[in-house]
Amino acid sequence: MIPRSLPSILLALGLLLSLPGCGLPRWPVQAEMTSPFGLRFMGTFPSAHHGVDLRVPTGTPVLAVLGGRVRFAGEMGGYGQVIWLEHARGALTVYAHLSQIQVRTGEEVRREQQIGLSGATGRVTAPHLHFEVWKGGRPVDPVQFLGRRPSPVRR
Repeated sequence: MIPRSLPSILLALGLLLSLPGCGLPRWPVQAEMTSPFGLRFMGTFPSAHHGVDLRVPTGTPVLAVLGGRVRFAGEMGGYGQVIWLEHARGALTVYAHLSQIQVRTGEEVRREQQIGLSGATGRVTAPHLHFEVWKGGRPVDPVQFLGRRPSPVRR
């Protein structure tokens, strides 16, 4: 018999989420968000910011939010050193401005595997991780995708 009371359902959900690899995806770094998803003004005209910027010092380990396959790992214009990961159901995550890339194009990666180190490559004003999420060929707010804002590191 399957218990159907709300407390037993919540307990079962809590147990499931506590198992390794079964909870909500975590952020690639724990850091303060310095620039959110959406329109922003860089000078006079608005521009689309397809991801979020997370303030971290150069050399901070960057983790894959989900398992998947590396679609691209290398230098790409304003992104600098960047990794694009393909995931199930048409999701794609992007990790930009890295100082070091630790995966290769075509490689399979695990959820929460270290894939690189943060940096200040490409078009940046300070070290940070630029993180994007794409679904069905369109950018989506990473906060909506991950279900919460990143937790700033307490120093």
